[in-house]
Amino acid sequence: MATATAVGGAVVDTNRTHLFNPNWPPHARFHDAQTISLGALLGGAGLYALHGRGDEAAGAALPALFWASMASAFLYPGTGGLQAEFPELIPRVRGVWLDERFAAATMLGLGAVGYVLARHR
Repeated sequence: MATATAVGGAVVDTNRTHLFNPNWPPHARFHDAQTISLGALLGGAGLYALHGRGDEAAGAALPALFWASMASAFLYPGTGGLQAEFPELIPRVRGVWLDERFAAATMLGLGAVGYVLARHR
């Protein structure tokens, strides 16, 4: 989870739907760049906690903050997932969009499972 958090933003947002979206004003791009950097910092700190210090709690919690913020973003007025603007890019499985909500829930779940497994070894 920490590695995906550290590099995921740069991988999935450096394209025409986000950072290079011609319809986005500069301030929206600023916040996307901020989010990419935040993911890199939290994921990198999580990796350091796991490998540099052997701290499973911090290694799981730091990247989880990024994914929790992604999940909570849907609570703000006027927000929507990528499918709101580019529905053709987001797959649906049994009526469920495989979007940012799905990614956040999956990553938080994986982080929790990883933490529990690490504590029990």
